[in-house]
Amino acid sequence: MAEKYVERPFYMERMMEWFDDRTMIKVLTGIRRCGKSVIMEQFRQHLINRGISEKDIMLIDLEKMRYVIDSERMLYDHMSSNIRSDRPVILIDEVQLIKGWERALDSIRLKYDANIYITGSNSETVSESLGTHLTGRYVEIDVYPFSFKEFLSRYPIDNDNGYTQRFVQYLRYGGMPIIDLKDSQRKNRAILRGVYDSIINNDIRPGMDMDQALLNSMTSFMISNIGNLTTYGSIASRSYMKDQRTVEKYLGKLCGCFIFYKADKYDVIGGRHLKSKAKYYLADTGFKDAILLGSEYDEGSLLENAVFIELMRRGYRVSVGSFKDREIDFTAWLDGAPEFYQVAWSINDPMVLDREVRSLTKVEGKRVLITMDLDTPEVPDGIEVVRAPEFFLERD
Repeated sequence: MAEKYVERPFYMERMMEWFDDRTMIKVLTGIRRCGKSVIMEQFRQHLINRGISEKDIMLIDLEKMRYVIDSERMLYDHMSSNIRSDRPVILIDEVQLIKGWERALDSIRLKYDANIYITGSNSETVSESLGTHLTGRYVEIDVYPFSFKEFLSRYPIDNDNGYTQRFVQYLRYGGMPIIDLKDSQRKNRAILRGVYDSIINNDIRPGMDMDQALLNSMTSFMISNIGNLTTYGSIASRSYMKDQRTVEKYLGKLCGCFIFYKADKYDVIGGRHLKSKAKYYLADTGFKDAILLGSEYDEGSLLENAVFIELMRRGYRVSVGSFKDREIDFTAWLDGAPEFYQVAWSINDPMVLDREVRSLTKVEGKRVLITMDLDTPEVPDGIEVVRAPEFFLERD
C-alpha cells in the first residue's frame, strides 16, 4: 500500500535512529492530515523490507477503530491479545483519541519489551500525557507537510512546469498530501478549510468558551500578518478580542495543534530571547489561500513562511533575529554557532538590497540571503546568495 504514496525517506531515517532503543516511546507529531498515517504504513513496509517479520509488527489505526477501541483497558487488551512475537513492534496512529493511552502503552512496553511508535495531532494532549506519565522515556519526531523535494516527487518537472513554476505552485497551494494540483482550486481550498475547521471544532473550541466567528477573525488576522512582529496586546486590539490572556491561550492552542509555529525574537548583541514580541508562521502556506480565499496573496510572506518551516524541518531551532534596530529574518541553531538567514523575493532594487544586507554585514558566522532572482547584484564578501528553489533542494 505504501508504494502508492510519495516516499519520505527522511522520516524513515529519523524513525530508524531510535529503533534499537526499546525503552523510548517514539512520537510523531504534526498537524492533522500532514501524512503521519501514511508514514506509519511506509515505516511498517520499511521494517519488512529490512527483514523483520510481519507477525512482529502491529499497526493500529485508532481513527478507524475509534468505535471498537474506546478506553484504556480496551486498548491494552487489544494489544496484549494480538502480540505474536517476543520482541513486538507496535505502531499506533492518532493515539490521543483514547483517554489513558499512555498508561496502556507503558504497561505493554514493560511487559512485552515492545518497541512503540505513535502519532498525535495535538501536542497538549500527547506531550503533556507523556511528560506526566513517561518522563524521560519518549522522543518526539516532528512531521511537516511535503518539502519542496517531496512536492516534486508528486508533481515532477515537465514541459510546462520548470523548477520556478513548481516552486511558485508549492508556495501558493502548499505541501499538504491531501490536496491535488489536478483538482480545481475551489476543491483544494475546501479540503484545507475542512482540515482547519476540524482542528478548531475538535481540538480548540471544546476547551474555550468563544464564538466561532471570533476565533475565525483572530486566525484570519494572524494569517494576514505572517512575517510581522506581534504582541498579545496588538493581536487583541486588532482582532476584536480584548482580553490578552484569551489571545495567549488561543495562540497556544493553535500552536499546540500545529496550525502555527511561533518564532520568538532574538537579540543578537545580547544573546537572549525577547519574549514580548514574536512572529507566527503557518504549518503550510496553502492554508493562507484556503482561509483568506486568495484575497491577500503576498509572495514575499509566503516565501518567508516556507523558509521558516524548511529550517524547522531540517532540525534547526529558529528565532526572529534583530541587531540593534535592524531585523534579521531568522537566527537558526543546529549544532553550535548561530546561522543567519534573510529572505527577499527580489533584491534587484538597490534600496531592498541595502536593507537586506545591512544587518548581515554586522554579524559573524554563516550568512545566507535567499531570493527568487535569477541574476543577483554584488553583495559583500561572506554573504551567500541562494536562489530559493535551490535552497529548498539542498538536502532531504
